[in-house]
Amino acid sequence: MNIENTKVNLQIIKDDEIDLIALVKTIWNGRKTIYYSIGVAVFIGLIIAFTSPAKYEAYCTLIPSEEKKGGMGNLSALAGMAGINLGSMIGQSSGIPAEIYPQVVNSYPFKKEMVHQKFHFEDYAEPISLYEYAVADTIESLGGKVVKYTIRLPWTIKNALSNSDLGEEEVPDYGVLNLSEEELMAMGAVEEVVLIEVDKKTGLINVSAELGEAVLVAQVVQKAVELLQGYIIKYKTKQAREHLEFIQRQFDDKKIEYEKAQRTFYSYKDQHRNMVSERVNLEFQRLSDEYDMSSSVFKGLAQQLEQAKIAVNEQTPAFTILEPAKVPIKKSAPKKKIILIVSVFLGGFLGLGIVFGKLAWSHIKKNF
Repeated sequence: MNIENTKVNLQIIKDDEIDLIALVKTIWNGRKTIYYSIGVAVFIGLIIAFTSPAKYEAYCTLIPSEEKKGGMGNLSALAGMAGINLGSMIGQSSGIPAEIYPQVVNSYPFKKEMVHQKFHFEDYAEPISLYEYAVADTIESLGGKVVKYTIRLPWTIKNALSNSDLGEEEVPDYGVLNLSEEELMAMGAVEEVVLIEVDKKTGLINVSAELGEAVLVAQVVQKAVELLQGYIIKYKTKQAREHLEFIQRQFDDKKIEYEKAQRTFYSYKDQHRNMVSERVNLEFQRLSDEYDMSSSVFKGLAQQLEQAKIAVNEQTPAFTILEPAKVPIKKSAPKKKIILIVSVFLGGFLGLGIVFGKLAWSHIKKNF
């Protein structure tokens, strides 16, 4: 039977053409191998599906505001709902390009601030940061401690002494971003977990994350959106805020001078109310001029301060949360149905490979 099958199988390709009948017969004769292969693949897939840790996905969709010129705010908003970015088409957008949002999320300052935010973990009664969680997750095992304080005891003492010496000295500040190994590890986890996608057509921004705890993943997405908004607002209003801070400092200084000149002028006026002399009039005029000048400068700065506050408010972008982050109910992984389907296909392809591999090997052995 095997010899006959081999003869049939060897005639699959005739004159550079495939004999479909011989091909089907070859597959049919090797069906047991294919069944076994599918069975093994499905078994492995079921193990993966039921032993993989559960994961939950949360997401938030927001619409960044953009300043429009030409009074087309309502029309542009309607066009955006229809999937058309009208402002970018006519070149009237002066807001923050949505393309820079992923760069903000993937930047070191953003990730460093993210890993030090407090979150509620299922295994902890009090909120802790991702950095603290990463450090706690790298605690030495019992076996490692035994080796550390037995076989490697001399090196342990040496490291403890060197660390104590270093601890007495202050770590110099070089003025650059200096990250610890634990921070880098936690930041790497943030980069893998927090994802941001920008729809170039509609301008919608989707921030998502996938973790093993439902409540935690919703917190992470919410905090990531808040930090993202803060970074964009800070970037957009940087110049206006610096101007406001400068005007505020000038206003505070001149306010002190104005109040001092005011007290001096009215105090002198009260003391010399019924006195008439050239000297009194001269001093009175000098104090009056100082008071008027201080008052004029102070009032001018007060107007500039209000204008600067208005400018900061006008340049502060507002974000519309289209879909807020919420605690997911259903698991996003493992996807058991997909794993099972993929296992069946992989098993089938592997079985076919074994069948045709045996055929090719028989052909090679026969010729050599």
